[in-house]
Amino acid sequence: MKFKNFFVSFISGLTLVVMCSSCVSSTRVNFNTDVDGATVYIDGEEIGTTPARIKLSNAVWENPDVVIKKDGYKDLYTELNKEVKGVNLVCGLLLWWPSLLWVYGPKKNQNYMLSPVPVIQNTVNE
Repeated sequence: MKFKNFFVSFISGLTLVVMCSSCVSSTRVNFNTDVDGATVYIDGEEIGTTPARIKLSNAVWENPDVVIKKDGYKDLYTELNKEVKGVNLVCGLLLWWPSLLWVYGPKKNQNYMLSPVPVIQNTVNE
């Protein structure tokens, strides 16, 4: 009888650990700019135009390069704004330490401002 109780408890605990660790290994990230229609690139790959939405990993070793381009504006080279993922932190500390590898991921909303390219007027004296 003790074996049966142990087995049920073990399976229940294992199920809880798997559910906690797998459901938050990524974040759906919204990319917004002050000017709609800017093209967003993640690690050199075009993901769409703003406003754009993409699923990105919460893995601590992931740090993709972000480039945002639009005609008439300076190209913006940046990194993702990140935050601590609370669910992964709690699961990692209390239940299953490997989920700590996904504890620091991108913020859900990434907002950027683009700078216009200065217009140089060419004046010719005659």
